[in-house]
Amino acid sequence: MKLLVLASHPVQYHAPVFRCMAQELAARGDELLVVYLSDFSIQGYRDREFGQSIAWDEPLLNGYRSVVLNPNQTKQPKGFWSLRATGFPALLRQEKPDRLLIHSLIYKGAVTAAISAKFRKIPCSLRVETNDQAVPRQGWKSLVRSLVYRLLYGLFDSAVAIGSLNREHLIRHGIPARRIAMAYYCVPDRFADLSPEKKQTIRAKTRAALWLNPERTVLLFSGKLIPKKNPGLILQAIAQLPPALQAQLAVLYLGAGELQPQLEAQAETMPDLAVKFLGFRNQQELPPFYLAADVLILPSNRAGETWGLVINEGLQAGLPFIATEAVGSTVDFGELPAVQTIPIGDATALATAIQQVMGIDRQFDRYATTMEHFSTETVARVIVESLANF
Repeated sequence: MKLLVLASHPVQYHAPVFRCMAQELAARGDELLVVYLSDFSIQGYRDREFGQSIAWDEPLLNGYRSVVLNPNQTKQPKGFWSLRATGFPALLRQEKPDRLLIHSLIYKGAVTAAISAKFRKIPCSLRVETNDQAVPRQGWKSLVRSLVYRLLYGLFDSAVAIGSLNREHLIRHGIPARRIAMAYYCVPDRFADLSPEKKQTIRAKTRAALWLNPERTVLLFSGKLIPKKNPGLILQAIAQLPPALQAQLAVLYLGAGELQPQLEAQAETMPDLAVKFLGFRNQQELPPFYLAADVLILPSNRAGETWGLVINEGLQAGLPFIATEAVGSTVDFGELPAVQTIPIGDATALATAIQQVMGIDRQFDRYATTMEHFSTETVARVIVESLANF
């Protein structure tokens, strides 16, 4: 099988999966080609939500064959019409793939690529992160959305779901259940090669560098400081606790964004609480902060949080999490021990949840068995095997 994958741009979470897929296919005597509509993410670009220029610290094109249709772009695409599949029909004629897997349909180029493949009778599979609960919709908007998805999904004979809510969405919009594989959304495990002793050493050094009392329960928020993520709910919740309990807590904000000045002002009114703003950190800088923390909190609003990959990162580090119902992965992770799902925007519920995790044992391998199913190697294998059998 010669598999062609179409994606919008190189993504730090997807590239490791593509590398593993290339290895899986090569072991079978098969081939992988990843086609990107743009390469802005490896050129260095200004991320609108982080509010700063971003250049990832890991190679995103190594380990698999790739082609960029619109190279040397330095601006983040905006809107459906911003990326086209320039030269894609000619590429299909040249490469003659046995199957096309499309990652995301949010750009015109992905839709026209699927149409081009359909015209040439090349079977197409779909992998998107869409679900029907991420954004509130009512009335005619919901109806029109469903009609559009049904029309688009008619171009595909199969799909690879990222999680339970995504699978439900695919079935609801016309993909037969028997033609949907489950290969969970995943991230590379940056903790796998660290011994428990090494993890403990990193934890202690990081907490000391941040001037954190070893007895404090450290709450970690990792992500963009934007309204969608609702990071301020953490401070609102802690403000409901007595000063004596606040003095036993610390909050790490690992990220940047438009809400940082507001959060800093809010933190100044809470002298008993230790709050650290760590700014944007690149991929290889993240592990020490996850190891230093005791609990991960993702208090997102219902504004498109289809999965929440920071949850995966936290679980790999052994962190229990508290997340709102808006976070798509809570459906798949919500039954794990020591994790809690709370109503959206409910500071009181979050305050209660925080009290329940204070002083929790720090077990680095707490979720190790579960996360084997969410590894890049497992996900790549499932994708390859599924597409070979569709």
